[in-house]
Amino acid sequence: MIKYRFVLIGLTGCFLACNQLETPANEQTARPVDLVYPLLDAANSRWFFFNSATRPFGMVNLSPDTQTDGAWGSGYRYDTDTIRGFSHIHAWQMAGLSVMPVTFEKEDEEIILADHASPFAHEKETVEAGYHAVQLERYGIRAELTSTVRAGFHRYTFHNTGSKGLVIDLGGRLGPSDMVNGTLKQDGDRNLFGQVDNAPTRRRPKPVTVFFYIQLDQS
Repeated sequence: MIKYRFVLIGLTGCFLACNQLETPANEQTARPVDLVYPLLDAANSRWFFFNSATRPFGMVNLSPDTQTDGAWGSGYRYDTDTIRGFSHIHAWQMAGLSVMPVTFEKEDEEIILADHASPFAHEKETVEAGYHAVQLERYGIRAELTSTVRAGFHRYTFHNTGSKGLVIDLGGRLGPSDMVNGTLKQDGDRNLFGQVDNAPTRRRPKPVTVFFYIQLDQS
């Protein structure tokens, strides 16, 4: 069992591959979902306001986080230029499971664990209802996100050389909550599972536990 603040998982492939289906040209007609503008008020957002790679009323609210400290002014903020992780729960007084793909050299592991945030640019970003893609400039990684009602899917395309990894954040502040008592276990070559608690807050006096299961597409 692993019980740390950050865990760096080495990868030989990508994390939870997902593919967008191509629609034949004669079927590409306007749909109600195409009228959704996910970036509405993203410059002045709260933790649970912004949703991109998510379904209506889904258990998973997957999106990038540019700010992670506090319920106000956190989550995805359009006027910032650094991504600190991709987390799976953005709810009132609840958060959970932030992950970040990285590339690194062996001697850089401690640096990556201490600070794994990456700059990004809106020119290399796509935000649609149910889909979010962004280029992590620090690592040369294209990250794509989508979800079902109960699961988040990530596709990472690595362009840089060096070791590939995934930083899993099991502690610290994430939006409105302090993440505590995080644990992580390995289940075979490609699966990880664990849990992390949302510590009590002034408005939510009891802890909330997030259980998670991660499947990698390659060992």
